[in-house]
Amino acid sequence: MAETLKVPAGRPMHAGPASAAAAAQEVPVASRIGPVGARHSGPGRRLLRGALLAFSDVSALFTAGTIAYFGWAQSVRGQPAEIYLELLPLSVLFLLGYARAGLYPGFGIGAVATVRLLSTWTSFTFLLMAATSFAVRAPHHYARVAFALAWLLALLLVPLFRFATLRMARRVPGWLEPVLLVGTGSQVRRTIQALGDAVSLGYRPLAVLSPGGGGVGESIEGVPVIGDLDDSVALSKHGIRTVFVEPRSDEAATSRDIERLQAHFRHVVVLRGLQDLPVEGVVIRNLGGLLGIEFNNRLLLFRNRVVKRGLDIVLGSLAFVLSLPIVLLACLAVKIADRGPAFYRQDREGLDGNMIPVWKIRTMYTDSEARLQQHLAADPAARAAWEERFKLENDPRVLPGVGRILRRFSLDELPQIWQVVTGELSLVGPRPFPDYHLEKFEPGFRALRRRVRPGVTGLWQVMVRSEGGVEEQQTYDTYYIRNWSIWMDLYILAKTVVVIVSGRGAY
Repeated sequence: MAETLKVPAGRPMHAGPASAAAAAQEVPVASRIGPVGARHSGPGRRLLRGALLAFSDVSALFTAGTIAYFGWAQSVRGQPAEIYLELLPLSVLFLLGYARAGLYPGFGIGAVATVRLLSTWTSFTFLLMAATSFAVRAPHHYARVAFALAWLLALLLVPLFRFATLRMARRVPGWLEPVLLVGTGSQVRRTIQALGDAVSLGYRPLAVLSPGGGGVGESIEGVPVIGDLDDSVALSKHGIRTVFVEPRSDEAATSRDIERLQAHFRHVVVLRGLQDLPVEGVVIRNLGGLLGIEFNNRLLLFRNRVVKRGLDIVLGSLAFVLSLPIVLLACLAVKIADRGPAFYRQDREGLDGNMIPVWKIRTMYTDSEARLQQHLAADPAARAAWEERFKLENDPRVLPGVGRILRRFSLDELPQIWQVVTGELSLVGPRPFPDYHLEKFEPGFRALRRRVRPGVTGLWQVMVRSEGGVEEQQTYDTYYIRNWSIWMDLYILAKTVVVIVSGRGAY
């Protein structure tokens, strides 16, 4: 087949009605897929991405080791730096482990999976180094505390450095792997949206192919529909390795599409069409030639509840001790700014539908409800925003100065950490909302969220925060409950710190 694509004459890829395909002319494929597809999808670019990520990982490991050395080995034990510099060549063991996990160049690996793989291989390599040092009776006696400190710091810094690198480099031409999508339905639309939001996956939707040829010249979420399935061969010869396929209603046609694409693309990914079902930890079953997919609600399993509760006790206790001075200072500032109690309590729905008190540092006037109703009555636009998100950008109830600062950085919620220790809340989970907010949710979702402890922070908060509405809250909370893992909790906690420091989306 000639390396050409059919596109509407005289029209850009993103414009024109579907009927314009009838007036198509042959254009060289390179000019249709642009510089990203023609020049930036080869092995050299993937090698560059892998090298940059490896440099990021080594930098994080070196930083962790340096802090551990000066923090203990040098300051407490008085050991010279030379004996620890001898360990530098062993950093290649970390890189080999990360490479074995597929983290170089790391395309298609989500944020939670990235945290899990980095943590697993970092821990394994540290344990391997410790065991080897003991087995061969190394000539130097390395400080165990410094070793453990380097390990803990590496667990934090390696993912942090990597995500920072991914975020900064995503705008570099050729950094993202161009991918094709086959189909023009809702699954393709959602996939394009998801790929645009997921920094760690490293994919850039390049073009859409329509199996029936309809819609050529149009676009889906800004990605052009440039041809039909016949054009996939020409695109595969320009370095495109990955294609996402939306299943057709005809299973036999879908099978033929997949078989055809597998002959030309290394990665053929079929998009599932099941809403609100788990995607993490899915088990594939071979049922005598039939494909079976086993789903489970991971956070509803007893063993996972035990693990999550243990994490809450350990991290919650530590966070409570560290946050106590901030809480005392914040309470003092509130008392100075406005007469009244320093704390605010509201009963909300908790585990199994039981009502629990949710404590906050007071950030509003004592007559906040009257101020709210007066403001909503006078401002229709504010009422519309309130009914959609239950948030106001310029909330008249909030105390000027101290109230806005506490809310911007979520410091008003620090008292809830003690409730994590006592078991009323969890560090991560669906947020406990007032009744007027819960009434906006679907009954099925309300029943699902009652089965888990509410959280101080959650997936919805770190992804969209106050910028999203009820639908986004339901989507993200459902995903979290059905796909929970300890790695997801650690990822959300780390991202919570970043979101709080930036103050993004806080009113």
